[in-house]
Amino acid sequence: MGININFKRFVEKSNSMFYVTSLKGEILYINDFGKSLLGITPDDINSGINVQSFYLFSEDRADFIQDLQKGEIIQEHEIRLINSYGKKIIGHEQSYIVPRSSGVDLVYGSVNDISDFIELNLNTARLNLELADINQKLQDAYTSMAQQEKMATIGELAAGVAHEINNPLGFIISNTNSVGRYIKILTEIFTKIKKTYNINAVEGIDQLEFILTDLGEVLKENKDGLRRIATITDSLKRFSRMGDENNKSNFDLNQAIKDTLTIAKTQYKYIADIELNLGDIPPVFCNGDSINQVLLNLIVNAAHAIDSLDPKERGLISIQTSVKDADVVFQVTDSGSGISDSIKNKIFDPFFTTKEVGKGTGLGLSLCYDIIVQKHGGKIWVENSSQGGAIFSFTLPGGNYGK
Repeated sequence: MGININFKRFVEKSNSMFYVTSLKGEILYINDFGKSLLGITPDDINSGINVQSFYLFSEDRADFIQDLQKGEIIQEHEIRLINSYGKKIIGHEQSYIVPRSSGVDLVYGSVNDISDFIELNLNTARLNLELADINQKLQDAYTSMAQQEKMATIGELAAGVAHEINNPLGFIISNTNSVGRYIKILTEIFTKIKKTYNINAVEGIDQLEFILTDLGEVLKENKDGLRRIATITDSLKRFSRMGDENNKSNFDLNQAIKDTLTIAKTQYKYIADIELNLGDIPPVFCNGDSINQVLLNLIVNAAHAIDSLDPKERGLISIQTSVKDADVVFQVTDSGSGISDSIKNKIFDPFFTTKEVGKGTGLGLSLCYDIIVQKHGGKIWVENSSQGGAIFSFTLPGGNYGK
């Protein structure tokens, strides 16, 4: 059996989308996985269906063709689609133009669907955030009730919460391990195919090999996140051994902002651009872990505010730091819809939320208020920007840094 027949079988059975279109976008060929991914039938192809109709943002197609006509294979090209069922798809695409003597050039390409892996990262980040909020709330409750000699009741509460968290956590860990095994199997199959057949010249092979390698790294990061969640539940089981909230040291706030942006990247990557204006500020004398939590909550809230306004419109998150009257000042501005006057006085109340049911605990901003005001003697407030978005700011008093 010749290499062409084997490769054709590989393309037809592949879990990546392979296609051929005209420059105008008419689909001339697409494999079975691609048909399933886009939700189309052979009749759709025969009727001249155009790939343009599946782009989430119409301008992406024009940019795509412009890049292709430069004559170079596109590496790490991100494609955003929406299929005939309304499902949004994010993929990595590699394509190139094949000139023909007839003058009608064709576009050959492949798309690897990475939507599920991105969603897994988003869900893990959301779970980390909500579990951190719950953990802090329970620690605060313990402090109050310990003074009233109600240690036993709090211990039972912590054990119950840890048990409830461990149940879904077990499912996630099990599914993550399964994904790891699948990736290993796919990598082994790919390695065998590469050794058996000369497919090095096939367009997209390097991209496929990179993705298989990169998926392993992504999975490793997910496992690290799951281990962190498990650590939180363990701390709940040992709830009587509270951490020292007075453990403070000099803290680089600007570097913490950069680190937080890296950790929370999956929350804003497809929603907003980041604008940094970090001033020349001194080290802040504080509990660094607590301040990191405040930064994460405020940045993620900014991304959610933009996404809730218009999921298709890319927004802007601006972050700046400065020194005013010897206080260190942090500000994060989003391009969302802002905060209405009717809820400004409630925004930092425990369990108050403007999100849909199941999408937030209402603890995030209350946690920020507690950390900044109660534990560090600072100030935190919200106002609306002249462009329509919200500005969340906090200050740490001058006596809290440089010690």
